[in-house]
Amino acid sequence: MPSIVSRFQEGPDRKRRAHAKSRKGCGNCKLRRVKCDEARPQCRKCLAYGVSCCYDGRQAPLDLSAQGSFQVDLNPTSQKIMRDTRRRLDSLESPRGSPVSDNETMVAMLNNTLEVAPCASWAGVHQVAHWTFTEKDLQTFERFQHRTVLTIGTKRGAPVYRDHIGPMSFMYPFLMHMVLSVTTLHDSFLTSGLPDISSKYAQSSLHHWSTATMLFNKVLSQPIRPESRDALWATAALVGCSGFAYVESTNPEDNWPLKPCEPCDLDWIKLSEGKKAVWKLVDPTRPDSVFNNFARESEYQIIPSCVRENDISQIPEHMRRLFNIDETSTIQNNPYHLPALILARLQSLPPNHDNALNFLYFLGYMSNEFRNLVEAKDARAVMILGWWLNKLQESDLWWMKRRADVGGQAIQIWIERCFGGEKKVVEMYDLYRGGRLTPGAYVQTQFEVAGMYGQGKTDPSKVLSRCSLAA
Repeated sequence: MPSIVSRFQEGPDRKRRAHAKSRKGCGNCKLRRVKCDEARPQCRKCLAYGVSCCYDGRQAPLDLSAQGSFQVDLNPTSQKIMRDTRRRLDSLESPRGSPVSDNETMVAMLNNTLEVAPCASWAGVHQVAHWTFTEKDLQTFERFQHRTVLTIGTKRGAPVYRDHIGPMSFMYPFLMHMVLSVTTLHDSFLTSGLPDISSKYAQSSLHHWSTATMLFNKVLSQPIRPESRDALWATAALVGCSGFAYVESTNPEDNWPLKPCEPCDLDWIKLSEGKKAVWKLVDPTRPDSVFNNFARESEYQIIPSCVRENDISQIPEHMRRLFNIDETSTIQNNPYHLPALILARLQSLPPNHDNALNFLYFLGYMSNEFRNLVEAKDARAVMILGWWLNKLQESDLWWMKRRADVGGQAIQIWIERCFGGEKKVVEMYDLYRGGRLTPGAYVQTQFEVAGMYGQGKTDPSKVLSRCSLAA
């Protein structure tokens, strides 16, 4: 391992370049001894660094020591890891003239911890997992503990994630990479007003995502070790969050269903199936799981009860007519029945941190038949998905917001272009059920419009046949 020398080295040969001092800079830039651009309400340095920017001194500044060590405030288990590392630090004697930065040496120790992590011995994992944990990664990890993890899942579940994901990530590299990925994706969202900085964070997130999912898949392809089950669920939860949050382009024209079709278009929906598979595999509700509070948390959710009760009275009349829902309709014989039932119950709920799980049930309970209808760009299925995304646009959760905004807009534009708007879709199905619109006329109209916007890969006749299954 190369020698680790502090970049804050002092000595007679070190010359300080003369520069004009900023008297009006923010507290963090003064503390870090870097030039502040004095932008308000937040300077670029603080935005890039992921900390609050304060000019009036009323907020506590970022706690950096004179040597540049990063202070990490963790839960008791994580603190023990750090304390053990600090004790080893204290036993080291730095060579004269080469003072060792606490942070740099701590990072070296944490690298050793990841090297001997339990999964490092699993077949094929060590070769992929080899990577150097840096000071920058340590700073990203701190942002995860203080900020990002508290936005994941629900308000009741977030503290559990905070207390346990941190310590586990130092034992399982696939989880550490996922922690770094979701945090830098959050950074990208927060700096969206600065495209250059936001893009760098997004690229970093994709890099860690690629490594995390590669490791994750290798571990899942082998017999599951009991001690790794909680780490596997934590990783699956973060994968689901990142997959929902990542939008390649904020231009609706570059998003499904407007863009030319690709196999990966709806992967963010399909990830829900993967999460359900991992849930069944590791069962985080088991008594010895650190996440067993999920069993109790489900008692607060209304969607599972509405699914069991199958009460269609809350579905508005126009929706029942559009989706052919009546007393004879069931989840089994009508692919629109369950999504419409869930959506009707969501209308009275604000999509906030308390109700996040209720809104995610829309994906969790999505049937293969309905998902196939969405992929085929069936008008009614796409409308339901669009209504759900439009409701999520009211959310204050960063990982929901961008997908809801861009995806909802893209669906609304597509329906307007292909059918003349939602009212026209309703009228079209009313005419079709009344025998006043022939299948051939519907197919020809949709085929011509869809072809204009690069949607010709979808066979309109198959779309119509699927729509008429519940008619």
